Amino acid sequence: MAGKKNAMDMDNLKDSIVQSDHAVFVGKSIYREFVPHPEIPWVNLTILMESRKKGDEKQNGIVGKILSRQNTSMLVPIVELPNCQAGVIFIKESIYGNHLTKYKLLENHAFSVALGEFQMNHNVPQIATKATIALINVPFELPNELVDTILGNFFEKPRFIYRNNTYSVNLIEDVLRSSCFSRHHHIFSRLKKLHFRCVSLESKSNSYENHAIILKNCTSLQQISSVNLSVPKQRLNDLAFANICPDGLKKYFDALRGSLEPFLNERRASLLAARNIHPTFLLHGERGCGKNSLVTALASSLGIHLYSVDCAEIVSSISAQTETKLRLVLAKSNICHPLIICLQNFEEWIFIFCSIQVFGVDSEGNDDQRLIGALQSELIEIFSKSDHGTIFLIACSNRREIKSTIRRLFLDAIEIEPPGVEERYQILRWLHTVYTMRHDVFNEKDCKGVQVFSTRWGRLHRETDRAFRGVAEKTIGFLYGDLKTLYVNGRKSGWESGYLTEEHFAGHLNEMQEQFSDSMGAPKVPKVLWDDIGGLAKIKDEIQNSIGLPLRHVHLMGGNLRRSGILLYGPPGTGKTLVAKAVATECNLNFLAVQGPELLNMYVGQSEQNVREVFTRARSAAPCVLFLDELDSLAPNRGVAGDSGGVMDRVVSQLLAEMDGMGNDGQKQIFILAATNRPDLIDPALLRPGRFDKLFFVGPCITSEDKLAVLEAQMKKFNLDKSVKLKKIAEMLKSEMTGADIYSICSNAWLSAVRRTIAATKGGKSQLDELTGKSVVVCMEDFKNAIGKFVPSISKSDLDYFNNLRDNFGS
Repeated sequence: MAGKKNAMDMDNLKDSIVQSDHAVFVGKSIYREFVPHPEIPWVNLTILMESRKKGDEKQNGIVGKILSRQNTSMLVPIVELPNCQAGVIFIKESIYGNHLTKYKLLENHAFSVALGEFQMNHNVPQIATKATIALINVPFELPNELVDTILGNFFEKPRFIYRNNTYSVNLIEDVLRSSCFSRHHHIFSRLKKLHFRCVSLESKSNSYENHAIILKNCTSLQQISSVNLSVPKQRLNDLAFANICPDGLKKYFDALRGSLEPFLNERRASLLAARNIHPTFLLHGERGCGKNSLVTALASSLGIHLYSVDCAEIVSSISAQTETKLRLVLAKSNICHPLIICLQNFEEWIFIFCSIQVFGVDSEGNDDQRLIGALQSELIEIFSKSDHGTIFLIACSNRREIKSTIRRLFLDAIEIEPPGVEERYQILRWLHTVYTMRHDVFNEKDCKGVQVFSTRWGRLHRETDRAFRGVAEKTIGFLYGDLKTLYVNGRKSGWESGYLTEEHFAGHLNEMQEQFSDSMGAPKVPKVLWDDIGGLAKIKDEIQNSIGLPLRHVHLMGGNLRRSGILLYGPPGTGKTLVAKAVATECNLNFLAVQGPELLNMYVGQSEQNVREVFTRARSAAPCVLFLDELDSLAPNRGVAGDSGGVMDRVVSQLLAEMDGMGNDGQKQIFILAATNRPDLIDPALLRPGRFDKLFFVGPCITSEDKLAVLEAQMKKFNLDKSVKLKKIAEMLKSEMTGADIYSICSNAWLSAVRRTIAATKGGKSQLDELTGKSVVVCMEDFKNAIGKFVPSISKSDLDYFNNLRDNFGS
């Protein structure tokens, strides 16, 4: 009768079986094989341990049996899924984690599982009359009524649990009531899961049940004192066949995890602590590079609690208040461990006066010894408690801003660099896997070859894969956060078609590049063609041979044969900047333009740092053309400048050092172009071979053919009268004119035509109903008037001066 009564109870639980963390998911054939009675959908899940190695075969008898790992069996609910891959059993990651914890196995321990039919002579799980649980401490203050609400909602439905297992409660709005979620949003925005451990289970027939069902109004739930324990490790992202860490950040994840693991081993941690080696690490990289995602994934994979706080929440205009808040943050290690304490945005503390100050520096710019000492003493006190297992992390955007007295507190510093093409492609694939949350994740055609707990989910639609490849090549300089924003926007645009293409990302990509180009320095290929530049045929050929040849024949160009830089010099207005942009367009390179005076700063050391950041940005954007305009203002002759601090001398030295280091990485093709009107003012060290080893003189148009070429380039968007003959106009121009002069004449001619068209319309001589740009027709008379009034921008003496420079510098 007891078996029948339990079977009747199970009928009421049928709809809630999937809620169990121990449920297994199988296809139709396996379900029918192991579940002969659908009213009792339970099976025995046997975990088969890996056999001992050959070298251990000599350990037999009693010793061998003691040391060997025995197979274990557990009763679990089974769920049938249509279209599930045949021969595969899907289990939840929590089963895997609890099994490793229970038997103290390593994470890479190999085992397999097998199903066994539930025998009718066995009792189905009992309804627990009493269940005792213990919450696992978290680094947040949770009111008692909030804990009661969370547990009440979790056990609203029947739950099948095992004794001595750890369970997770997802703290999301769908699980909690909306009013509760909004009232405690400051907690739920940082705490995503609450964990508890089942201590004991009692039923009417047994006071020490191994497993049972907790049923509302039938089970008395008792909560005892909270405990400090590790939480279940998470290797996979929720509801997705993907690593918990973004694939493009995997190398940093492995490096940081490898540094932390010795401190999580009790014996090794004691040895390290005896030598005053403590787990303090500095994680630095540009904003949006993925520091927060990396630390979150690290904590989940290690089963460690994470307490992350922005330093803006700690800072105060009074050092004593800042010190008190800092102590409160670090005191979290006393109430919850193991624990990772992460201070974000460490280098910037924003005061109420909207000024930015570096941690450890007071308002007057001096070292704040009180605050630095407080941080150091608190860390010493934390690590003196060897049983706590606390890890201290600091995340910042620029470690150079952190005082050396603080930097020496860290055991290691890990820098997250901008991702390369392959890393950006991997990040996009990872985001696609996570965000898609495939509804057909168990479909045979999609899961073919994917093992349980496999982290290699590689099937993509051909068009989507091609789109990710194209986007990865076009997003040079983009960080993890930028790629995430781009993917989310692109997915909204094209997910209805079932796959993504480059067109779905094109509009959002252009918009992001335009928005971030000034603030972030995101390089973008300009749209300037050789046809847009009139004349300069010789310079075009020379530059093509200097830059185009290495790009077309990379395998033939040795690392020592690469040209470092090209200097364009000549009178103003001759088209030097246009030539640099055309090089980037024709060679399909990114273009990063910097005006020399933009890099100069009044603060000591800031100008040199600006030079370093420009070259760093160029390296991340490779292949790239770095164009330095007005080079004479950035790199004048050393020892000549009148600044008392020697700023310009240091800037020139920094520029020389950066150019010498360009050839260290043969895989990154960076071409430096510079322009100047006065090459004689530039420091001679920059003009030697290996730096700016090729100088091209960009002079005014002398021949009628050169002037005609410039006119043809300018006239592409003009509506010309039939009487206009460009060749005749070229002959009317003065002997030596720059491209800017010719452009000015064309512009004045067009304005003359505009005034004439407006006057004709007002006088009633025109039949046009509406005036547009196409209504303006430029005639020969307009050009004659413009040429007659034009005054050349370069005098005869200036031309003689530049001709002398050409004779001295060549080309």
